[in-house]
Amino acid sequence: MEKDRIVRVNDNLKKEIAFFIQNSSLRDNCGFLSINHVDTSRDLSGAKVFFSTINSQLSNKDLQKFLNENSWKIRKGLAGILPLKKVPELRFIYDDHIDNVRKIDDLIAVSYTHLRAHETDSYLVCRLLLE
Repeated sequence: MEKDRIVRVNDNLKKEIAFFIQNSSLRDNCGFLSINHVDTSRDLSGAKVFFSTINSQLSNKDLQKFLNENSWKIRKGLAGILPLKKVPELRFIYDDHIDNVRKIDDLIAVSYTHLRAHETDSYLVCRLLLE
């Protein structure tokens, strides 16, 4: 039962944090911000908030620092919205998972192009298997 509650709290925090940031003055520095995942501790004392962004004025490190410095504003805003006695302390972490996926996609595209460029009869079978 406790695990189900944490999952619900994580989902609720994810939704409300994204909504709060997009509708507050913090939005100007964040660009398009996506809250990818929230991992709350069992005792609800803290939560890691994983985010990614597009078109931000700040670098990823600077944006992470900015969000962590302003996490108290977000907590204060969430205190009136969430049905929790105490809103967990928020720690923002840039989620580089999407960047890693893009790098892998680029490597696969380069490998595939390289394979087609050096295509001979022996590679023809490999090409047909890939397609």
